[in-house]
Amino acid sequence: MRFLPTNQIWRYWSFERFLVDVSALGLRDVDLWLCNQHVNIDAHAVYNATEVARLLSRYGVRAQTLTPEQSNPKAYNIASSDSVVQRLTKGYYEQVVSLGARLGVQRISLNAGWRLLDDEPARAWEALCSMLRTICRMAADEDIEVCVEPLSRTWYRLVMDADGLSRLLEEVNEENLHATLDTGTIARNGDDLATYLQGIGERIGYVHLTNLDPNVFAHLGWGDCRGVLDPAAVLQELGAHGYEGDCALEMTAPAYYDCPHEVLARSIDTLKGCER
Repeated sequence: MRFLPTNQIWRYWSFERFLVDVSALGLRDVDLWLCNQHVNIDAHAVYNATEVARLLSRYGVRAQTLTPEQSNPKAYNIASSDSVVQRLTKGYYEQVVSLGARLGVQRISLNAGWRLLDDEPARAWEALCSMLRTICRMAADEDIEVCVEPLSRTWYRLVMDADGLSRLLEEVNEENLHATLDTGTIARNGDDLATYLQGIGERIGYVHLTNLDPNVFAHLGWGDCRGVLDPAAVLQELGAHGYEGDCALEMTAPAYYDCPHEVLARSIDTLKGCER
């Protein structure tokens, strides 16, 4: 397995500092979260694409995944049935795909969006399938995969478990569409990782390798004493079901913002220790 650092907890640091810290740990592949502090992107352009590509090249780092900004109140909701939001969302993903092609990424990892509380779930589901199909076809033209992730359970989300994820994959039915599994979210929802691994099987294209504290709504790093998941058991479960792909180290706890390099180093050391 390959562990991909993400830049979420560097949100108060420059993009270059993220790359300095990653390369100092001997890591060469990352999941690039498209926050505007690092990647200045909207529905019309990627305004600093040249600088992003230059810095990645300078530090010998490769973006394997692009993770768009997409949660409320961001404008780019793939489940929206509003025509104006749909137009913005399509434009945004055109820019994401264009950047992905320029950087040579393998995949775009996104979630299934959310519905307005006064919108009909069936209408939002139809909009979700239509937009996701459009994104997949744009990405396929550049040989980029699209991986969709179930999120924690709440009433306004549309895909929150293995059954919903399987239904979405089947209804969209695009060859380059795969699943992202988030180990921490699966545990937070009270679900079983093995159920996803058995049910989704070969359609799994990506893993967010996250830990959690059930009392704190954040993704924790590995080696954080607050985390309740056993990293060795999680890695063993993934391996036992044949998953050998990329694992994003998505960490979001605000306590990490002051010391992201140390948090990443501890996570890598913990995970590498499980492999020995």
